[in-house]
Amino acid sequence: MIISIDGPAGSGKSTVAEALSKKLGFYHFNSGSLYRAITAYLIDCHIFSSEDKNFAEKINACKLNVRFDHSCQLVFVNNVDYTNRLREIQVSELTPKFSVHPIVRSLVDECQKDFASKNNVVIDGRDIGSFVLPNADLKFYLDCDINERAKRRLKELSLSNKSLTLNDVKKKIEIRDEFDRNKKIAPLIIPKNAIILDSTHLSVDEVVEKMLKIIKKYKK
Repeated sequence: MIISIDGPAGSGKSTVAEALSKKLGFYHFNSGSLYRAITAYLIDCHIFSSEDKNFAEKINACKLNVRFDHSCQLVFVNNVDYTNRLREIQVSELTPKFSVHPIVRSLVDECQKDFASKNNVVIDGRDIGSFVLPNADLKFYLDCDINERAKRRLKELSLSNKSLTLNDVKKKIEIRDEFDRNKKIAPLIIPKNAIILDSTHLSVDEVVEKMLKIIKKYKK
């Protein structure tokens, strides 16, 4: 069974997907981690732009692999574990620039589709139910007010950067929203037949509970 959760940055997709997958006994597949791992790999190769003459060669030589240690998703590029590098500031800044490139998308999409075809999975991202897995059994779109998204993201980021302000984070989210919704390939949209849930005034547990009730009805 494939359950997709799409939504904008900071809406709580990954947190909800992880909690939901544990309740269901499914794998939680975080698609964004794959893009981040590739970005970290490219940084290690001293490539900071898709215009670099070695960019295509490095991506075409990439072997992307996902493994699970119990419920923890590990991401490998050419057999090197990049899991602990995924939240580095430079990785976060460069990932959107690399993730829109067709050959990067193709690499990630192939990995996602292969895993989803073999496992019960909750998979989150910005284009899962709309483009990557349009035939997912159940599709959710998790929305949230931008001010609340900024508060949540600030709480997360302040652990590593105490100088950030709420306004700083909100501006970055607004830029990311604009970028995601206007991408030429797989922009952020509400997938066809998706069930929309607004998490602005809901806790993670409350969102998960709503999803579980919907899933239970679907299984009947």
